[in-house]
Amino acid sequence: MTLTAAPRKMRVSSPRKPAPRRVVPVNTRTVDVRAAGLRRRLLEVSKEQYMRLGFNAVTMDEIAAATGISKKTLYQHFPSKESLLQAVAQESVESCNAQLRAILLDASTAPVVRLRRMMDYVAAMYSEMSVALVHDMQRSAPEIWQRIEAGRQRLITEDFSALLREGKTRGDFRKDVDTQIFLLIYAEVVRHVLNPSTFARLKIAPSRVFESVCKVLFEGLLTEKARKEYHAST
Repeated sequence: MTLTAAPRKMRVSSPRKPAPRRVVPVNTRTVDVRAAGLRRRLLEVSKEQYMRLGFNAVTMDEIAAATGISKKTLYQHFPSKESLLQAVAQESVESCNAQLRAILLDASTAPVVRLRRMMDYVAAMYSEMSVALVHDMQRSAPEIWQRIEAGRQRLITEDFSALLREGKTRGDFRKDVDTQIFLLIYAEVVRHVLNPSTFARLKIAPSRVFESVCKVLFEGLLTEKARKEYHAST
């Protein structure tokens, strides 16, 4: 009698489970820094285009192309052309006021020198404004100009007034000129002369208008000695 070996049972292996996928954590700080950098770049490009060509002539497509991004990415940061203009205006006002405040509060220089530096800074700012931008601000964005005006008036009331008082104490500014009256006159000139409506009506470059204001107002404020120092600092 022949003994037959029992057939082997085939071992069925269970399917391997796939290895769990490694989740790479997102560095949110890096993402935020990149987004902030791109936003800054967009504001810089937009400001340059607006100052040179005006607001209405510049399209969102042109800004996206100049920045090197898609229009979709641009709209993720700024949902409309108006919101981009508002952001550019806000950033410009804050930057300008910070620069002027640093000049006016620089205790290492004489008040008359600070006055001259303030005049030069503002004149350079006005010289960058194109006629097209002045026209567009008047017609298309008067509410934004109102915000700019509010910032200018705060600067006059808070920081420029301190410079005038210091200058009178040092003998740089005439003591027979009342500080409050002078500030009122200057504030009204800024409000009613140094604005888009006046620039457009006069058809004169904003920088030239500002230079005339400086000659009429500020040179008359200086004492004879300070006037020489003022011109020597140019």
